[in-house]
Amino acid sequence: MYKLCMFDFDNTIARLEPEVDWAGGRLILEPYLRSIGAPDELFARIPRGNLPLYDGYRTLMLAESKRDQLTESLHHASEIIEKIELAGVDRAQPLEGAIEILAVLKATGAMTAIVTSNSSKTVQRWFDRNGVASVDAIVGRDTLLGLKPAPDMLIRALELFSVDRSEAAFVGDSEADVRAAQSCGVRFYGIAPTDSARDRLLAAGAAEIFGSPATLAFHLNLPAART
Repeated sequence: MYKLCMFDFDNTIARLEPEVDWAGGRLILEPYLRSIGAPDELFARIPRGNLPLYDGYRTLMLAESKRDQLTESLHHASEIIEKIELAGVDRAQPLEGAIEILAVLKATGAMTAIVTSNSSKTVQRWFDRNGVASVDAIVGRDTLLGLKPAPDMLIRALELFSVDRSEAAFVGDSEADVRAAQSCGVRFYGIAPTDSARDRLLAAGAAEIFGSPATLAFHLNLPAART
């Protein structure tokens, strides 16, 4: 077993995506970024989405060496996205076996962390609502680190627990998750409930893909899966 098992959140642990008004969030996030001087080129290059726009703005500001004004603006941009996440998180249902795999990993002595582009407050709210108390850390967007596919948040989790990359694994559902694991040098397990999702992970280079956290637990021979 691994010393540290890291998990993405949305569509890996909980089905948050369909419960969030992402389009409505863009109508708030984009005007805010324009008001603080984000260039038209950014919005033309990223015409849809909130997380890509947020991360694109972060990357642009770092490239222009504007760190002094980055922290405050990123915090506010993240909070805009957080509000729409929180509006839907109570409706998000767990994937099959998601809560159980976190609990049994903890029981076997492994450390667990959520590494996600969502806000840590959103994740903690879902855990509290669903009675999950078995995660050692949440590394979320509010760290202001680069979002996946950058390996930054995975590296932060490894550093928090002083764990070598060979002793850790990351579980996720997206191409960005695959690339982040590859860049970080940790083993990747994919969660893909549909054939199309599985095909996307395969195309990104994932080799071990499972239909749910429950089938992953069975593959890892965890006690709950055996029973």
